[in-house]
Formats: sequence, C-alpha cells, structure tokens
Amino acid sequence: MKIGKFNISKKNLIVIGTVVVFVIGCIFIVNKGGNKSLFYNPDKNIKIVKSEASKIELEDYQTNEFSIKKPKGWKVDTIGDYIHYTIRVYNPDNPIYQFFFNMKSEGYNKSEDAKRWQQKYYPNDMFAKTSVIATKDTLGFYKIFNDLGTLNNTAAFTFPTLTDFTVSENLGKGSLGGDMLRATFKDANGKEGEGIFTAYVYDVGTYYVSENIISGKQIDIQYLNVYDTIFITTPKDEFIDWEDILNTICSSLNFTDTFINGFNKQQDAVMKNFQQIRAIGNEISDGIMDSWNKRNTSFDIMSQKQSDATLGYERVYDTETNEIYKAYNGFNDEYDGERYKAVTDDMYLKKTSGYIEK
Repeated sequence: MKIGKFNISKKNLIVIGTVVVFVIGCIFIVNKGGNKSLFYNPDKNIKIVKSEASKIELEDYQTNEFSIKKPKGWKVDTIGDYIHYTIRVYNPDNPIYQFFFNMKSEGYNKSEDAKRWQQKYYPNDMFAKTSVIATKDTLGFYKIFNDLGTLNNTAAFTFPTLTDFTVSENLGKGSLGGDMLRATFKDANGKEGEGIFTAYVYDVGTYYVSENIISGKQIDIQYLNVYDTIFITTPKDEFIDWEDILNTICSSLNFTDTFINGFNKQQDAVMKNFQQIRAIGNEISDGIMDSWNKRNTSFDIMSQKQSDATLGYERVYDTETNEIYKAYNGFNDEYDGERYKAVTDDMYLKKTSGYIEK
C-alpha cells in the first residue's frame, strides 16, 4: 500500500495500527475506577493554605528601656516604673496571641481576715483593695490575676483577662522561683486560650495584730509580693504551632543601660538575687523551653486529635518536605497519590504548616 511517498506493506500497516490503538488506550486507561489518564497527577490540584504562624515575620522593636523582636503588625504596650515594669506584646486583632512580662506587683493579702482588717482600719490604703493569695503560690496568684487589671488598667494599657484559669499540668519550678504551669483560660471575650505561665510569690514576713480587743485573735497582716509574672498564650489547641515564635519573642527581650541604671536604684532585696537582669529574656525562654520539653505529650496527642475531630480535619504530612497539614475531612479517602500520608501519633506533637482545602 502506498501512503504519500511511502510504500507500506499490509503487515506493517497492521503493526502501526495496533501500536496507535495501544497508545490511545494507555492514555485513556481507567485508574482506580475514575476517568484518570496515564498522565494524571494526583498532587496537581492540591490546594494548600499557609497557617497564620507560618506567615509570621519578626521585626526589631526598641525603646529607651528595652529591645525585643515582635511579629509584624503586633503591638507593644508598657506600663510601670523600673521595678514594676510591665510589657505586653500581642496581636491587636486577636490579643489572645501574646507575650506578657511583669517585673513586680505587690501588696497582696495572705488571708481574708487580713483584708477585712485592712478594710476596717485603713479603708483607703492599697492593702484594703488588693486580693488575697491564701495559698501563697503561682496558681493562687493566677486565680486572682484579673484583679491586676481592675486596679491598674489605663487608657494606654490593658492587662490581659485570665478567667476560669485551670492548670492542666504543673511543669515544675522555674529558674526564677515560681512554678511553671501549663493552663487553659478564657479571655475578656470568652474565647478559650492556653499557654505557659509562671510567677514567684514571695512572703515578706510576718506582722501580727489583734483582730479586736474582745476576741484577741491574731492576724498576720504582712503582705505578699509577686515577682516575674510571665506568660505566653494562644487560642486553645494552637500553642504547638506558636510556641517557637512566642519563645523567640521572649528570648529576645533585652534591657538597655538606661533601664538597668534605673532598676538598680529602685530594686529591693529580692531583686538583688536576680542575675543578668539585662538579658532576663534568655533565662525566661530557657525555662519555658525546658518545661515544654518535659510536658506530658500524651495530653497533647489526645487534645490535638479531639480538636481535629471537632473542627473536621484529618492530619497528613508531606513525604517530600515533612511538613504537616490539616486536611479537610475525607481527604485520605479521596486522595490516591503517594505524596501525602496520614500522620503517626508522634507527629501530633509537631506544628502544622497550613491547611489542605477542598
């Protein structure tokens, strides 16, 4: 048979036709019951959206008193003199993402009896207004933390709200003296949050007075001070994704010579025991990281699984990059590629890089 300039035998024509049919058949071969060709790429249409934590860019922030790194768009508020200095770094759109540091707050009562005595005899004094920390420990302080805002909020500075403060795990003593607590809470808008908290409650001593002439009951009215109130928080079940960013903010806190000079003039006997106040952020950060690494990881695994189930996610990881994603419910049943696999339990302890959307 002659086709154009070529003479093709009938036998060769049959072979060519067979090859063409085979190639066409391969192109349109059915894959796993779907209409997917030989050249189908299961990863081509995967839609990944980065998590907010993955988008964060840090920038330097500096005042005459200190320097710190903060995420772009976040605010930094301060209040207080040198020994009561307070810093809050937070997301103004969602303030539950935050780093909080207070050098010292003071004048807390040891008992309700002591407060009643102060209110009876010195109703206008600070001690008649400050709260009671009956347990004299870190948890006891955070139970009454909201009173700091009641007494000290200004137009320029708002103390965070920590309502329903509940400890999920005591991670032990921190290097600055207080317990390191992992806890949940609700903010001013009722939104659930979680974080790591510490504070050192110091008993100044004892000073007994008589309740009244008749009873003769002795009441210790000497006060308590609280040093190094520090915490980092996020919305509930997001702390794993943000811990390294918040800890970086914490570790970057560095006080200037101006601050150190002013602090040295005002410091009290307890503060003299604090070494390296200039770079206290590093000490705080090391304590948080050490405590975080010692936590009960089974709690995190269970909590993350519950969160995924509630929000309708399936967690997967990218076998090429090892990044972890929260995929839409049903993804593992629909996806027929090899790149994305269901996570193992230990992967729930790692931060997620984003979401796979349908």
